[in-house]
Amino acid sequence: MVHALAEATIPVIIGATIDRAVLPADPTALAIWIGVLIGTFLVLTVSYQSASRLMVSIYGYGEQALRHLTLSRMLRPRLSRRTVTPGEALTFVTSDTYRVAGVAWSVAQQCSTIAAIIGAGLAMLVISPVATIVVFGSTIAMMLVMQVVSRPLERRGFAEQHAATEAGAVAADFMSGFRVLVGIGAREEAVRRYVAASDTSRRAATAAGRSLASYEAVSGTLAAVATTALAGMSAWFAAEGRISIGELVTVLGLAQFISGYLAYAGSFPSNWIHKLASAKRLAEVIDADDLLDAPPASSAPTESAGDVVLAFRPGSASALIEVRERELLGIRPADSDTARALSRLLGLRTRADRGLVSLAVDGDLRDLTDLDPVEYRRRVVAPPHGQTIVSGTLREAVRGHGADEPAHAPFVEMAALHDTVVQVGGWESQVGEAGRRLSGGQRQRIGIARALHADAEVLVLDEPTSAVDAITEAHIARALAEHSETVIVITTSPVLLGACDRVIELPAEGSDAP
Repeated sequence: MVHALAEATIPVIIGATIDRAVLPADPTALAIWIGVLIGTFLVLTVSYQSASRLMVSIYGYGEQALRHLTLSRMLRPRLSRRTVTPGEALTFVTSDTYRVAGVAWSVAQQCSTIAAIIGAGLAMLVISPVATIVVFGSTIAMMLVMQVVSRPLERRGFAEQHAATEAGAVAADFMSGFRVLVGIGAREEAVRRYVAASDTSRRAATAAGRSLASYEAVSGTLAAVATTALAGMSAWFAAEGRISIGELVTVLGLAQFISGYLAYAGSFPSNWIHKLASAKRLAEVIDADDLLDAPPASSAPTESAGDVVLAFRPGSASALIEVRERELLGIRPADSDTARALSRLLGLRTRADRGLVSLAVDGDLRDLTDLDPVEYRRRVVAPPHGQTIVSGTLREAVRGHGADEPAHAPFVEMAALHDTVVQVGGWESQVGEAGRRLSGGQRQRIGIARALHADAEVLVLDEPTSAVDAITEAHIARALAEHSETVIVITTSPVLLGACDRVIELPAEGSDAP
């Protein structure tokens, strides 16, 4: 605002210099007014630099805070009823947060615009009240006209972001399953789907861009018309002697000055509409209800646990399965969907109704719905079948950032990970994006090592050795049988099931148990 007011003062100072120093040929007055002009330019420079640094900081920190908030809501312990694909998540935390964080910049810009128009209008009020009426009348008229013109922008801006999200989701799925798609000969179909999604995104972006271009063209035209009318009226007043030469220069300078700010005022709705579209998308994620209910303040234990550490029903009509302390329990699922469903249930990655899962806490069995999700996941580790490995070194993939080298850790031996370390070139070797430099068996062994490293009371593994060789699988089976904690293995592997203390057949959901 200081910069805008100082900028509006420049034409006033120039006009005063002409009337009070140049026309009277007064050197002293000329020196004084030139000094005032130099001081005003110093204020312009300092205020602009200070405001720019401040706004960049506010914008940057605001975008980061909004990005963290969005991520925290997507990754909340109680999960979200709003399902988000990887492609959607990427769009939410990049372009949508970028747009919404720009609200701070828009507010500052519009405050500056208002200050500039008011300052210029007051300066013109001293010279000609009619000019002031033209300025404020033009501003109000532009805002009303542009409000009507901007109506399609929100709809098309929302469609643009939605189409970009869909294209990103298709691309993420394509890249994550590229090897599988090539293996089954579905590469051309995947490419066709991505091209279709990308083309839809392009059309939506083009439509939004055309709307914005038309909007800006109308805004610029109206601003030019208002400026031309103001300049013509001022020239007429000067010809009739109603204003001086210096005042004419002031009005013309102010007319040129406010033309840009009138365009800003006209673009105000479009800026907010695009940000509003992204804000609505983010609100769907941030304000989405929790999938898991909050536990009651106090609850009574279901029963005494005894030697049972976990009890669960794979389905509402299934028999209760009790898992004992230090037991290696094998679950043979009827199909892969049944296996994934049980893994999600025990890993608390889906909603669990009361009575489906109970965990031993301080010697008593407590229903899962009475427990805090963070506490449950600390005691029961059930990673998904397709674990995610982020970019980084092998050491970081196994133990996380900042961890010591795990070369002699027992879980490395249990997961038969030494061969992988040698094959990839050591603990500091890069695993590539999503672990793509590793084979399927190597990724599975890393997943087993990470799960063992969590040191949970109950470990649930979903087909952990489906991609490893027979010798390695036998080694892992023996290691799991000797593990000091409870392990549940959901698998159809005869080698793993042969090492289990018990094996339970798990029928498909909806079928009768044998």
